[in-house]
Order: sequence, then C-alpha cells, then structure tokens
Amino acid sequence: MDDRPYDRDDVRMQPRRRDETAVILDYLPRMSPKVYSGVMAWVLCIYMLLFATAPTSSPEALATHSEYMRAANNDPIARELEREMFGLMRQRDEHKVFFYSWREPYKSLVAAKQAEVDAKMPELQHANAEQERLRTKARKAVGLWSEIGVSEVRAQFWKSWTEGKDFAKRMTFWDMLLHTGKSKEETLASVLFRWLSQFLMNLSLGLIAAVFWFAGRAINLVFAYEPSFVSGFSFVAISVVGAAGSVVLFLGLCYSAAVGGVYILAKQASHARLEAQQRQQQVRGQQRPQAGRAHYE
Repeated sequence: MDDRPYDRDDVRMQPRRRDETAVILDYLPRMSPKVYSGVMAWVLCIYMLLFATAPTSSPEALATHSEYMRAANNDPIARELEREMFGLMRQRDEHKVFFYSWREPYKSLVAAKQAEVDAKMPELQHANAEQERLRTKARKAVGLWSEIGVSEVRAQFWKSWTEGKDFAKRMTFWDMLLHTGKSKEETLASVLFRWLSQFLMNLSLGLIAAVFWFAGRAINLVFAYEPSFVSGFSFVAISVVGAAGSVVLFLGLCYSAAVGGVYILAKQASHARLEAQQRQQQVRGQQRPQAGRAHYE
C-alpha cells in the first residue's frame, strides 16, 4: 500500500474543498420561476440588441429610403448655405485677436461679421430642417424595426460603449499620474492591486454612464423614425435593457477574472510561505543534532 504523505494530505483536503464549494453555491441565487423568467428576458434583450437579425425590408422600401437619403445629403441649397456660413465664421474668427472687444477696428469688424452670420442663420436652419424632414421620410419608409434601424441603434450602442471605455482609460491615467510615488512603503503587489481596483471602478462608472448616454440616443433615434407609441416604447425598452445587461455581464466577467486572479495569487503566496517555513524547520532540525554532537565532543 502506497502511504506517501502528499496522498494523505490530498485526502484530508477533500472535505475542505467540498465545504468551500458548498459555501460558494449557497451565495448563488435560487432559480425560482420569477428569477428564471427575468434571466431569460435579460438574455433575450442582449441577443436582440447585439446579435438578432432584423426583418428584411422590401426592395421598394429600400429604394424609397435611398432616394430620400440621397436627396437630403445632396441638397444644393443647404450645401451653398453651409459654405457661405463657414466662410463668414472663418472671417469673423480671423478678426478675433487678443482683447478685440477693446480694440478698434477689430471690435467693429467682428460685430459686422457676427451680424452677417446671424442674418444667414435662419436660412441655414430652414435648409437643415428640410434635410431632416427628408431623412425622416426615408426612415419611415423602412421602419424602426428594419435592418437599417437596428444597425443605427447598434452603432449608437457601440459609440456609447467606446466613450465609456475611453472615460475609464482617461480617469485611470490621471489617477496613476497623480498618485504615483506618494507612498514609498507600498510594495509592487499593493500598487498593482490598487491600480487594478481603480481601473475596475473607473470602468464601472464609465460603462454605467454609457448606458444613460445610449438611452438618450436611442430615444432620439425613435423620435427620428416617428413610430407608434407601442413600437417605439418596446424598441427603447429592449435596447436599454439589452445595453444594461451587456454592461452588467461584461463587468461581472471583469470582476470575476480579477477576484479569481487575486485568489490564485494569494493561494500561491500562501503555499510559498508554508513551503518556506517547512524548509526552515527542516534546516533547524538538521542543525540541532550537529550542535549536540559538537557540544559532547
């Protein structure tokens, strides 16, 4: 019979491992019918926002959409007004030197160009409103739930997602820049742990803010398509719930990976300390008989 020590240690550790597994399972939520329904609705909203295939529009609807969008984007009157407006604003900005409000003739020149800009602005706003009216007709031709509407809302979601991540990167950079070198007694492990926790906190704030940004953009997109109340409300609800669910799922994976990594490192450090203590005890045990023989000799 093989009675190696590590086999006996492994047998003794099995009940402890089962106890740890039971404790972890106790913290997991019980899948009652309400919880199961909520989880399924949450997963369905994520799928519809990110992966579901939208209904295909008819060729006539796509042709009408393309015609109206082409007319809106290629409006010669709006283009000419925008060109004139940019030229007037550039001329006005050229006269904005330092303290131009107290210096002549720059003050009079800026006021004259600003008056021309103000006079031209109503015409430009009217042309932009006409362009937006044509775009609304194009969107209504295909509908909110078409592949065009779904692609637009997905583009808004990823835009908000990227802005949230960029916010987290900027905040983490400034946190690292402002707090580096303040405490000379910190170890490398504590510094890395602090940076990791700060990044996760900033990432959480950025992505949660991104959900609110996306909600506002989704509502504006629904108004641009002018659907019925039920259709628009359903579209916004599915989009916002899917976005919030995606953020929660992503943050949960990030926190789980971070906690798991810290737990593994702590376990390895604990095992390393135990092995070091055992080696020290073995060395002391070997030194004691030698010291005893030297004393009697």
